[in-house]
Amino acid sequence: MRHFVQYHNPDVMGRPYKSSTGNFGIVSDKFFRSLVGATVWLVTGKGLPRHYYLCSTFTGDRVERDNAGRFRNRVSGSVGQDLDPFVEIGEMSWFPELLKVTGNFGLGLQPITNKTIIRGLQDVVSS
Repeated sequence: MRHFVQYHNPDVMGRPYKSSTGNFGIVSDKFFRSLVGATVWLVTGKGLPRHYYLCSTFTGDRVERDNAGRFRNRVSGSVGQDLDPFVEIGEMSWFPELLKVTGNFGLGLQPITNKTIIRGLQDVVSS
């Protein structure tokens, strides 16, 4: 199973993340065909200093190119879960490694292969 992490930056997006009500998706300038069938983990930040939260996860069903929008690619899925309330993950033992592999979320959509991070994200959703 492939895993990817995407950061929803409320400052860049112009709004905080809102639950998808069953229509899961992300936008990105990066294109990964391998997102179909992969698990996507969506993290957002709030406040200054930032507190980080896991807000959603889903399995990618479709990858579409969109040259008309601000971001060139959209990944959508019909099977997933919104966390309500979001779960703060910034203090979890694996979070510093997540920051490292995502360049402090500055690298955009990133594949995640570190099993400790993946297990940590899965534990958040199952608890």
